[in-house]
This record gives sequence, structure tokens and C-alpha cells, in this order.
Amino acid sequence: MKKVLMIGIFAFSLAAFGLLTRGYTAPSPAVQETITGDWTAKVKQTERGPVLWLSLHQNSDERRGRNQMSSDFPLQSFTGLDPNANSNIQFTLQREAGTILFNGLFKDGRGVGDFRFTPNEGFIVTMRNMGYDNLSAEKLFSMVSLDVSTSYINELKSLGFDRLPLDQLFGMRALGVTAAFAREAQDWGFGKLSGNDLIEIKAMGINPDYIRSMKALGFEDLTLRKLIELKAMGINEDYVKQMRSAGFDNLSVNKLIEMKAMGINADYVKKMRELGLKNVSIDELIQIKATGADKILPREKR
Repeated sequence: MKKVLMIGIFAFSLAAFGLLTRGYTAPSPAVQETITGDWTAKVKQTERGPVLWLSLHQNSDERRGRNQMSSDFPLQSFTGLDPNANSNIQFTLQREAGTILFNGLFKDGRGVGDFRFTPNEGFIVTMRNMGYDNLSAEKLFSMVSLDVSTSYINELKSLGFDRLPLDQLFGMRALGVTAAFAREAQDWGFGKLSGNDLIEIKAMGINPDYIRSMKALGFEDLTLRKLIELKAMGINEDYVKQMRSAGFDNLSVNKLIEMKAMGINADYVKKMRELGLKNVSIDELIQIKATGADKILPREKR
């Protein structure tokens, strides 16, 4: 009997060791977590058709405060949603990272209620195999809300954007950076782009038309950094042409950025000339604006 018992224990130990050597991993802690909270929603009409504006307020606990996110979702993203139910309703937002279950009331296109998010364990395993380990329930919840999927990650990877940090993926998805946009931007002549480059390009609204317009003005050797600075300052073709019409023909990119940052435009130049500064240079205008001397000149003229 004792011999049989020892053999059984030995066999069990071998089986346990086999599980470990075959790469067995314990379930992620995130699978054991659920995120709950309340929601408000309303149907909006947009150029893309009707969408659901949805605001989610997460319940607070000792580890996290009361977080809130709002976004527009296509109505077809949800299962079981009837915005005109005029009654209690249950519907879901199911994506690769997990499922958000909504309970509440919808009446005349407006709704309110509570939600519960459950992560998808299979997705966690897949993401771990792709190099994204230790995903928290919070991260998974964001991945559902923003629709960050393995196919999106793999599409970007195929374009050379491999192992992007999750925060970059969130920013790109939130701004609408698609694989098609990333592919197009790579052909604009700025060399190898990073995830942050794509985020800044999209956030600034830079497109081929803007690039062409700047190059047509003689700025042929623009770097991406300078292009982003120009767009961030609101410097466009009209601004450059107005300043050239005011007599400033050979302005560099850096000088344009400095002028626009100080609020110097064609009307300001005209005003200074009317106050007697007929041959004022750009550097003098910048100094006048920076020191506030332009506020003294009108009083002195009187």
C-alpha cells in the first residue's frame, strides 16, 4: 500500500512538472478584476450618421479615483441597444479585450444607468505572447473603449511600428490614426516616423496639402519638427503671403514662428508704421511687442 501511494505521489509530481515545462501560467490578476460605474448617453446626429455619445464614470476604490471618459461610438458597436426603448434596457459593448455590460433606462435617445466591465482572458494571453505583459483591468478597459485590438497592433507592426507602448497606441487610436494613415504619412518624405510623430501629425491636422503649400512658399527643407511647430502656431500660406506683402520677403521658418508667437501679423505691422515706425525691422517689431513698448507709442504720438 505504501509503495502504491509513493508511486501515485511521484506520478502527480511529474504531471505538475509537465504543466510548468509546457509554459503553464497562472491566470492574470486582471481577469479577477471587474470595473464598475455609471453611464449617461445620448444619440447625436453627425456627418457620419447617428452616433452614441457615451460618458462612463468609474466607481472609486482605494487604488484609483473616480475616472471618467467620454466618446462617440457608432450605434452598431453595441449589441442589444435600442435608444428609443422608453424602458429599462440591457446592452453590451463587446470587443477583443473584454465586454462592458450596460444596464439602465433609455428614453427618446437618452439613457442612464450602470455598467460592469469583464476582461477577456484569451486576449490577455495573446497580448502577453505579443510582448505586452501585466495588463491591468484599467488598461484592458481602455482597450475596449478605444477598440485597440490585436489586428490594429499587427497592422502597425507590419508598417514598422513594432512593440509600441500602450499609451502611444491609446493616443493613436483616440486620434484616429489608422494603418492607412500611418502608411500614407511614411511616404511624405520625413524618413522613419515614430508613434509619437504620428500622434503629433494627426493632432495638428497636418496633411499633404499643408506640406505642399509650405514647400511652394520656398521652405523646401522643412523637417517634421519645424512643420509641426508651424502648424501648431497657426502659420499657413495666407499668413506668410501677408507678411511678404508687408515687405518682409526673406523670413526664415524660425523667424515666422517667433513672430506668430508674439502675435505679430500684417495688421500689427500696419499699425506700427502708422505710428511713425516706417522702416521698422522684424527684430525691432519683436522687441517692441515683447517689451510692451507698442502700448506706449500711441500715448507718445498724442
